[in-house]
Amino acid sequence: MDFKRIELIFLTAFAALDIFLVISFFQNNSDVHSTSQGASHNATILKEMRDDSISFSKPSNKKGQGYYISTQTSGNKRLKEKMESLTAQSAKMVNGEIISTFNTPLTLNTKSPEKTLNQIVNDSNQIVNGKHYQYDAKTSTGSQIIYTQMVSGQRIFSRSGQIRFKINSGGQVVGYTQGYLTDANPLREKQDTISQERAIIWLYQYNEVPNESVIKWARLGYTRLLSIQKGSVYVPTWYIAVHGKSSATLQYYRINAFTGVIMKYNTQVQSSSSSSSSSSSSSSTAESSSEDDSSLLNQAVSSSKRAVESSTQASVQATIRRAYSSSSTSSSSTNAVSTSSSESTSSQVSSSSSASSEVH
Repeated sequence: MDFKRIELIFLTAFAALDIFLVISFFQNNSDVHSTSQGASHNATILKEMRDDSISFSKPSNKKGQGYYISTQTSGNKRLKEKMESLTAQSAKMVNGEIISTFNTPLTLNTKSPEKTLNQIVNDSNQIVNGKHYQYDAKTSTGSQIIYTQMVSGQRIFSRSGQIRFKINSGGQVVGYTQGYLTDANPLREKQDTISQERAIIWLYQYNEVPNESVIKWARLGYTRLLSIQKGSVYVPTWYIAVHGKSSATLQYYRINAFTGVIMKYNTQVQSSSSSSSSSSSSSSTAESSSEDDSSLLNQAVSSSKRAVESSTQASVQATIRRAYSSSSTSSSSTNAVSTSSSESTSSQVSSSSSASSEVH
């Protein structure tokens, strides 16, 4: 038996193990240091916001998870068929949305409107697929009560997935508009989202939060990223309500929870398979569902890359303006903002877009 050879093998194995442990040790130290730096940086920005008289509850720094969600416009046909069986109302479909007027206005419990409307929403003879919606007290107002569709455990913050009940001056429900996402399916596995804290900081860095304002809430849900001929893509979104000192109403903002980019841009993408000829239309209809989903995701990523330059430029310009305006107060504040701009720009891998008609 060659003991020297065995000894050499053991020495080599132990040396490799030692190298692996040393590398792991330094990597772990680096990760801890990076996390500590990030937490310290966020705390600096939050303090700066409070120095600007911006009020908010302590935001969570925990990351969430979400999907890219695809929907298919082919489901509108089934939605219309169900709509035709509704009773006690006059309903029609316009651009994939149900618009209905009740034959007799409904008396509303103004203090707890959901007590009246939950019965209506859960009645399949009065609302199509109503069990997929939940009452949303935070976005409802005196003139409309909003129910949001739930997809993958989160609310849809686009009117394409909401029921909006219309309230008249007498406090009665006279009708509603309803958008419903059909065939809503994840396009890929779950991904981590940015934290509530990070979303609020980015909104501030985009210069969208004025001084002496109040951030009322920030909630995670889904917003339409883009639409093509055959469907839409929805992305996890931090939906943030801000009450400005000079504003009588809340201002709503959306931050892409995957990328941190503010969602302002209206992107309509033409399907690569679309054509004016009927033969092309037939061919497009014959494509498989998996191909449709792949096309939707590819176009979503492509659209995000095209939009990121505009979003990044706007962010940098806003940060520069804020830095100049605060330079007279403190040079350290300026340095913090500049650092934030750099971090925000480097973190934006892709951008998001939403139709302006969907903003409250």
